[in-house]
Amino acid sequence: EISETYHTDMSREEQQQNCCSHVHDCDESSCATSSLHGFVDLSKLSSQNVQAEADCRNVFREWNSRLDTDPVGIQSDENDCELILRVPFTEDVKLTGVVIVGGKNGTHPAEVKLFANDKNKIDLENAHRKKPTQKFDWQEDFLGVLEYETDRTKFSSVSSVTIFVSKNMASLRGEEMRTEISYVGLRGEASGNRRDMIVTAVYETKPMAEDHKVEEGEMQKPRMAM
Repeated sequence: EISETYHTDMSREEQQQNCCSHVHDCDESSCATSSLHGFVDLSKLSSQNVQAEADCRNVFREWNSRLDTDPVGIQSDENDCELILRVPFTEDVKLTGVVIVGGKNGTHPAEVKLFANDKNKIDLENAHRKKPTQKFDWQEDFLGVLEYETDRTKFSSVSSVTIFVSKNMASLRGEEMRTEISYVGLRGEASGNRRDMIVTAVYETKPMAEDHKVEEGEMQKPRMAM
């Protein structure tokens, strides 16, 4: 459990000192490399309880631009901390780390659940009943310097990841307030197996009935084994 929240003016050094065991310092030599930003299928992003779904694509960008305030980030509905982001990739990836820059004054995510390869379509109705692939207690991070490492055995071949923010800092204090996110950074490795190419290959190798028609009165001869 998170026992305290952090002041909005906390320095980078103070955030590092308060970093918990599953989080590590994120700088240009780490999080600026191995970014999965280029493999997020922005055209297929979807969300729940986000005020403007079109803004979801704004939060996925390169680490070096994580603190940009234009374009705007996303907000959940007023007085409701929960939101869901479903992030598909253009090819299977190994997801190794996540960085989130949230809002101030209690609107920053405090508990985040990740679902890898969500085939059951997690939504706000069932998200609390489903077991996540991994759950994190998040700290306030206004600088984008804390990376949360995933269990690599569970995120080694990921076609999509669903991000469920179940609590924000205000909710830990018993207050109802929206959640705000300005940046989501995903780090890891791409497999090289493009999702659209896989679909095309499956389609082209599926036998078609018209390709195997036998003229009336003609018996199809068995093929000789080589």
